[in-house]
Amino acid sequence: MRLVVLLLVVFATSLAALAQQRFDFKVREDMFAGMDGDTEAFDRAMKLIADTLAKDPDHAEALVWRGDGRLFMAGQAFQRGDFAAGRKLYGEGLADMERAGALAPNDIAVRVPRASGLLPMARAVRRADRAEADRLTRLAVGDFEFVLQASQQFWSSMSEHGRGEVLGALADGWLSLDDSAKANVFLDRMIAELPGTPYAKNAAIRRADPPARTPVTCLGCH
Repeated sequence: MRLVVLLLVVFATSLAALAQQRFDFKVREDMFAGMDGDTEAFDRAMKLIADTLAKDPDHAEALVWRGDGRLFMAGQAFQRGDFAAGRKLYGEGLADMERAGALAPNDIAVRVPRASGLLPMARAVRRADRAEADRLTRLAVGDFEFVLQASQQFWSSMSEHGRGEVLGALADGWLSLDDSAKANVFLDRMIAELPGTPYAKNAAIRRADPPARTPVTCLGCH
């Protein structure tokens, strides 16, 4: 789940110009802290989400964040061996994300958290259910492609980290789907647009050896 946190930080910071009062500005710090082990912070985040949805059940941003929270809790449940609870939370989390996307299909503040939650979740379930993992990955890739397109007007002003994470997520998604040709489009952009950075270095490694385990996201975060 650490990747989820880092991607959300990057996008929330890089794309902040699109809105000044987004819901994620209110919830993200507690959610990030909660995913890092602060249970009180996580509970505060989920309570804010619940209170928001109690007032407005169709609040798309609150729904997608609840989806991320539920997927996080599902992962915890699976890790402790509570598969019934894990499956329930997993289904509820995906349902929240699907509904959020249906309510606000063009809202970048919905597409980013959804993609950032789905991509690592797909990686986690790939060994157990390849078809489901591919489905989640395709949804995440679609969201990241939307983010890339929506970012074009201010792409050059985004940080290297922000651009690297967007391009890296797309490359990672296509590599997970065993489509090196599509992944190479984004790996080549990382190499060309981010010279001298860990993104360019790792992209070159994956370009030459797609099955390599060298990461292309979550670089330069610490």
